[in-house]
Amino acid sequence: MNRFSFAALALALAACGSPAGSRQAPELVLPDLAGKTVNLSSFRGRPVLVNFWATWCDTCREEMPALEKLFRRSDGRFAVIGVSLDENAALVPPFARKHGLTFPLLIADRKAVAGYAVRGLPTAYLIDAEGRISRRWVGALDVRTLENDILALLNRRPS
Repeated sequence: MNRFSFAALALALAACGSPAGSRQAPELVLPDLAGKTVNLSSFRGRPVLVNFWATWCDTCREEMPALEKLFRRSDGRFAVIGVSLDENAALVPPFARKHGLTFPLLIADRKAVAGYAVRGLPTAYLIDAEGRISRRWVGALDVRTLENDILALLNRRPS
């Protein structure tokens, strides 16, 4: 799917900020920028924001600094993972360096895109400490809402 299809779908979808229920998050097993395999399940025990994005996506580029700030303030209490849908993965490392991104950046495959039903960019999922999808956003994130949702997860007792 090209960038224009993603943009059109992002505008057409009306599910921004919708609760996602308590469905178990699909496992992600993807390479990071160094080629090391990263498993979503390795973050179990703390909330995780999984953000699907691309370097060509204007909204994605605009929200990356806010995600980096959020990650730096986390003190390890929650995680931020960026999953790039760039067709040319070689574009991602220079973008990350230029913007000072230090949270894990992974390279998507078709299975990840299908498993998370990514049909527009950016698409983000907030996953609770038990690995369940807590919230989904299609389109720009409202960082204040995201912070409140993360705090609610951090203050929630495990079930």
